Amino acid sequence: MTRLASHGLAVDLPAGWDGRIGRRLSPFGTAAAPHAVMHLANFPLPEERGDFGSGAVTVMGPGGVLVVLFEHDSRSASTALFQDEGVPRRFRPEQFGRNQLQRAIGNQVGAQFFAQEQGRAFCLYVVLGSGRRRRALATTAERVLATLDISPNAPGRLRFFS
Repeated sequence: MTRLASHGLAVDLPAGWDGRIGRRLSPFGTAAAPHAVMHLANFPLPEERGDFGSGAVTVMGPGGVLVVLFEHDSRSASTALFQDEGVPRRFRPEQFGRNQLQRAIGNQVGAQFFAQEQGRAFCLYVVLGSGRRRRALATTAERVLATLDISPNAPGRLRFFS
């Protein structure tokens, strides 16, 4: 296992998983502050990919799992959209569907969750390579997310993708 940690996020990657944590300027709202973006996959991540996995989902096979944790402005943590406490680490297979995807590809299914943790607002987006295998693939995502640690944002410690 490899520990991946940056920008107040940390997770253990099992063998065969790829992951990146960086910062992007938020396209939402008027704030231009950078926010953390974490991409985790049980397949090699392409270098060119969008914040919510475009580019990665097109190369993902039926056994693929893509986990995206996208941070929103911390002021959003107190809004109704982010009212749930704690980024989910467990799922029910029926939470995944084609209507949850940013873009429907093959038999992929996805789920999207909004929550706040440690005073930070997040969208968790999980894509599974096959709807028929959603139970097993969701369990695979759960195993990785069980190791997720989120720290409060530390002012003055912002770094950008290089």
